[in-house]
Amino acid sequence: MEKPGNGTSEAEWLVGCKKGDRNAQRQAFDALLPILRGVIRRYTRSEANVQDIIQESFIRIFKNMNQFDERKGAFKSWSTRIAINTAINEGKKHARHQSVEQEVHVPVEPDAIQNMALEDLVNMLKGMPEEQHHVLNLHLADGYSHKEISDMLGITPEMSRQRLSRARKWVRDRFELSGDEWVAKIQHER
Repeated sequence: MEKPGNGTSEAEWLVGCKKGDRNAQRQAFDALLPILRGVIRRYTRSEANVQDIIQESFIRIFKNMNQFDERKGAFKSWSTRIAINTAINEGKKHARHQSVEQEVHVPVEPDAIQNMALEDLVNMLKGMPEEQHHVLNLHLADGYSHKEISDMLGITPEMSRQRLSRARKWVRDRFELSGDEWVAKIQHER
């Protein structure tokens, strides 16, 4: 992961970030921003909160740079996990402030899904109950195991599996597609 137009490698700016170098932090920010924005948008129901969560994620990334160990994984994966946790935690805070949780149901013609842009699909999925939406994203989009999801969300692996099953049913009920067809459609559009 290199910043376009700059000969500085990821390894060089990682060292700089660990030392608190603002220039290196800017390079890391520029390289990670598009990736983290996309991830955060999947976990955040309000577009207005995306920028705040991005900012909080980068604060946590730079604050905890000394905990990153390249022997355990890639910097991008480590940063993505911080962004996901930040988005989930911010969502929990926001949910505590809402007195009534509403489920959004948007009727869809069976063939309308074929004409949807990925953006529209992601926005429709935000109508799914939040706990199911998080597990669906973590498991299908980000590839986490049920054990990892349980650790991240503070639930049991079995509860993670149940929420994924309910999320797939939610998708089938609304889109008349099986979970596998839905995943194939998203992967095809990438």
